Formats: sequence, C-alpha cells, structure tokens
Amino acid sequence: MYQTNIAYEPMVRLKMALSSARRNESGLMKGIFAAIGASLSFTFMDVFVKALPEIASSELTFFRGIVGLFFIPLLCRETRERFFTGEHWQLLSLRGFFGSCGLFFFFLSIRGLTLGDSQILAQLSAFFMCLLSPFFLSERLPRQAIPGLLFITLGTLLVVQIWKFSSFNIYALYGIAGGFCSAAAYIVISRLAEKGIKRGTEIVFYFQIFSILIGAALMEKFVWPEGIQWLWIGGMGLCALAAQMLMTWAFQHINSILVSFLMYTEILFHIWFGWMLWDEVLTMASCFGGACIIAGSIQLMVCQPKDKGHVSTHRVRQAEPTDGVPDAVLAIPSHAGSKA
Repeated sequence: MYQTNIAYEPMVRLKMALSSARRNESGLMKGIFAAIGASLSFTFMDVFVKALPEIASSELTFFRGIVGLFFIPLLCRETRERFFTGEHWQLLSLRGFFGSCGLFFFFLSIRGLTLGDSQILAQLSAFFMCLLSPFFLSERLPRQAIPGLLFITLGTLLVVQIWKFSSFNIYALYGIAGGFCSAAAYIVISRLAEKGIKRGTEIVFYFQIFSILIGAALMEKFVWPEGIQWLWIGGMGLCALAAQMLMTWAFQHINSILVSFLMYTEILFHIWFGWMLWDEVLTMASCFGGACIIAGSIQLMVCQPKDKGHVSTHRVRQAEPTDGVPDAVLAIPSHAGSKA
C-alpha cells in the first residue's frame, strides 16, 4: 500500500508507476502502444462522426449501439463473461442511460465545435466526478483537490469564452453536458465496484442497448445512409471496439496512472485531424484553457481520498486478470468518457 503522506504528491505517484512498469520492459512498450492506439482509435471514431453531418446525432447514437451490439459475442469470448445476468439491472440501466446521454451530447458538440474543443470539454468528467463523489460514494473531497477544480473551472471558461457571446454557443453547453453525463456514468460504475460487481461485458451490453433506445427516442427523422456513409458508420463502431480492446490491453500491461497520462494524446490527435481535414484552428484561449483542464485533471487523477487505502492499481489489475473491460471504464477519469 502507498503511505498516506505521499498520496497527494503527483510526481511521487508517477515515479512509482514508472518504476513498476520498468520491471517488465516488453510489457511497458506494449502498454504504451496500446494506450496510444486507443487514443487514436477514439479519434478516428469522432472523425467518422464529424464526416457525417447529414445524419443526426441521435441517429448516430442509435447506429453506434447497433454496431457495438454485434461485437458483444467477441467481448464475451475475450473476457469469458456472460453479457447478461439480470442482476443489479437498475444500476446497470442507470449507467447505460448516462453513458448513452453523454455519447449523444458529445456527438452534438462535434457539430458546432472544433474536434479539439469538443475533446477538451470532454475532460470535464474529472471535474464533475469530484463534485458528485462525496454525495453518492463513500468518499470525501480532500482539500488537495481544490487547486485542480479551480484550474479546470478556469480552463472551461477560457475554452467556451463565456465573456464573448458569439463564441459561447449551445454546442459548448452540449460538450459540458456530455462531461457531466460521463461523470454520472462513472459514479454508477463506482457504485457497482463498491458492491463487488466488475462484469465489464455486461456494462458494455447495457450501454449498447441504451444507446439504441435513446437514439431512437430522440430521433425526429430517420435518414437512411447511402453509399460511403455506411462505411463511415461501420468505421465508427469498429474504432470504438478497437479502442475498448486496446485500453483493456494497456491496463493489463502498465499502471493505470501511466495509461491516463498517455490517453491525453487523444486531445492532440483531435486537434491534428481537425486541422488536417477541416482546417480547424484552436484559438489561443482554447490552448490555454485546454492546458488548464489537462493540468487540473491530472492533479485530480493523482489525488485520492484520504480515508482509503492507496493500493497500487497495477497490482490489483495483475491480481484480477479476469476483470476485462472494467479496467478501461473504472479508471477515474477515463478519457474514453461515455464513448465506451
């Protein structure tokens, strides 16, 4: 276990994670490539979404659930779990609902924001997670988390440019709503973990089902995809599946702290593809705001509740190799957000 007096020192925890990973150099490289590959896969998924402006976000959410549902047997084979048991269906349904809403809001934000800005706002899940945890989990917010919350608040104000009405638009609110729903989904997953429930395949199954239901419920008009649009929709689902699998492999090989740091490359990938494909350029305010949000999220990531034992996540992963997909979604905050 970690000693309490180092629990709030980010660099100490990062050094411990690195020293743990160096014990197996081949595993370290596999974990690094898997984490970066997951970031790239999620980026491609969002690129496919942005390439489909003719299809409503609700319909894309619907298709995201349909495509993901077809790959549930593959996940079952990988994790050796049942995808449906009927147990704790209320909490699992709540997780599916919030996750699907987060996905829908994120797709909406992509419509009116640059890829970089939409992904930066997605990091707000860490902020909302810290605010919600004391009310719904057996945790309390330590004083050491306050600087991180302030940094994220400042970064959000810079990204959405609330002082400039033409820049502060409804799509920025969609991005913030997506971060909130992702945090709510994490809260439910943590409640399941407190009960000893870590069936990742079943969590993913409920997410796909609710993506279908919410997408269908919010769909005003169904637009039948044509030609290459089917390729983009299929790519969206395949990239999401690839990201889920790669994140699982990353958590199996290296410490979760390292994975979380590496997943911030997703922001860089979003900025680069937005610039390359749509000539999107981040404003100076977005650059500074994104840096503040990243810094604050990292500070929250390494700040653990004082009343909990600080067990090395890497050792827990090794001791529980059958956890499967929950490794990706139980990391707080996971940059997959409500995409997985």
